[in-house]
Amino acid sequence: MDILLLRLLHIGAGAFWVGAVFTFFLFVQPAAVAVGPDAQKFTYQLLHHRRFPAVVLAAASVTVLAGILLLIITSNGLDPDRLFDSSRLGYTVGGVVAIVTFGIGALYVVPRTSTVERTIGRLLAESRPPTPDEQQLLGGIARESRRAGWVVLLGLVVATLAMATARYWSLFL
Repeated sequence: MDILLLRLLHIGAGAFWVGAVFTFFLFVQPAAVAVGPDAQKFTYQLLHHRRFPAVVLAAASVTVLAGILLLIITSNGLDPDRLFDSSRLGYTVGGVVAIVTFGIGALYVVPRTSTVERTIGRLLAESRPPTPDEQQLLGGIARESRRAGWVVLLGLVVATLAMATARYWSLFL
């Protein structure tokens, strides 16, 4: 695959991934929490009908896959001498952090988001408020998601900064 196409996919999908996660965790989620139960219809629309988690996960997948392919190509098949050379170390560090961040999002955040989507969908379909157990479930997921969101945000900041500054690392290392 052409390296230019891989770079376009990696940077374009990565910009969407980072922007979507920042927007959701810094603006959308806190606003929905502040609004309270009235935000259920909006949340369900975003999660179910707009498929926000699936779209963000797809962008993250494209970003990580294109990044891995770029790393394989530019490091001569993952040659350790090239991966850890000061001129490429920023890309390696950024890539590892991005892969870990992707894993947290895919394996921790997305399943919890699916639980929220199903629960809210059931509440809306039955036109009823949540039971105490459902309130506890949704509240627990909201707390867990906020913590995980900050980890994901930090990971994306580190990965983005590492890759954006990678060409200059050799000046300092």
